[in-house]
Amino acid sequence: MPHFSHDAPFSMRRRDWLAGAAAATTLVVIPWKFAGSAEPPPGQTGFMRLSQYLTGRSTLDTGLGQRIYAALLGNNPQFPEQSQQLLRLIESRNLTTDSLAGALSSEKPELGPLPGQIMTAWYLGVVGSGVQARVLAFEHALNAQAVADQLKPPTYAYGAPGSWSLAPHRSS
Repeated sequence: MPHFSHDAPFSMRRRDWLAGAAAATTLVVIPWKFAGSAEPPPGQTGFMRLSQYLTGRSTLDTGLGQRIYAALLGNNPQFPEQSQQLLRLIESRNLTTDSLAGALSSEKPELGPLPGQIMTAWYLGVVGSGVQARVLAFEHALNAQAVADQLKPPTYAYGAPGSWSLAPHRSS
């Protein structure tokens, strides 16, 4: 009869199992929203203010905001400077969202596409277009939140798996 050592690399000691169980329990018990920072990094504070102005919302998900900021930065290395310029223009002139497009076309046409890019990211959860498009949010995008009290995002199937693929039965 072969003899197996408890020190074999694949064996699990009781204390290893207990430590793993304790770690797994801790991960389940601690709410994820408290694990991250509630405040955006210092360079993104202006982006969040700009986003609040453009979306008309006083509170936005900072975690999603950080992902949007990073994705917009990945598409445009000048994004931090451009978004700060846009925010300064809005705040210095006390522009309303209705007057923003006119001010941008006459004074800062190079910043013209920026509000649309930011709004698309927040409302659709997508940054970029075509093969460069990245989906950052779906059910947490603002377009889904705006109707969440009545509608669910369309990808959730409410029947058995695959039931959506069958033709509906008609009663005669």
